[in-house]
Amino acid sequence: MRLKSTTVQIVLLVIAAFAIAVIANAFGARERRLKLVAYYPNARVVPPRVTQPVLPTPMPVVPPATMTTTTSGGQAIPPVPAPVTTTVAPVKPEDRRDRLSPTPTPTPTPAPPPPSPAPAPDPGARFVPHPDKPYVEIGGDDVAALHKAGALVLDARRSSVYEEGHIAGARSFSVWESDVDDKVNALFNERSDPRDQNLPIVIYCSGGACEDSHMLAQKLWGVQFNNVYVYKDGYPDWKNRGGATRSGTNP
Repeated sequence: MRLKSTTVQIVLLVIAAFAIAVIANAFGARERRLKLVAYYPNARVVPPRVTQPVLPTPMPVVPPATMTTTTSGGQAIPPVPAPVTTTVAPVKPEDRRDRLSPTPTPTPTPAPPPPSPAPAPDPGARFVPHPDKPYVEIGGDDVAALHKAGALVLDARRSSVYEEGHIAGARSFSVWESDVDDKVNALFNERSDPRDQNLPIVIYCSGGACEDSHMLAQKLWGVQFNNVYVYKDGYPDWKNRGGATRSGTNP
């Protein structure tokens, strides 16, 4: 019975010693830690096998055989290379002249100067005062020249038609509205100097059978305006020509 008790104690001591060793190994430093038996984490990891390619064995380069000639004494005579023939093309006389003489450089021809712009028409030279007649009828070209020169342009149509579209810069002087005389008198006060009264004035209406422009010209002539012109084809012709137009109450 005592022997059995001693054996049990020995076994318990061994187990306790093993447990203490395992715990001490777990908390020990890395360089002092012991590897347990069968502790190989990468033991079953096998890297793939790399097969080296088999390179072909290079064949030795054999220089081409040269033919030799031996004499009766057994000495070898080196082969004589074949002669190289070079063909030279004959040079023509004209080719030789071209090579010897430099190529003349062509002299550039100066470009002709641009044409000078035509002088602007002088309205004073063509449209002179005519105190003996109330107006002179003119066409679209003359109206365009006077409009470009800054001549005064008056629209004799009704103001409602004027607002729909008129020659750019033209004033509304409707001959059928009650304030036409006031406008004529205001224009006379604006141009009371006889020199200003001799400046050209263009009047237009709807063209064709429209007489509004002629009636307004009579009124202006009656207050001493001596250089009045009537655009006989009127506003429709101005639009067809592509002249500058404007809408609204302002000139």
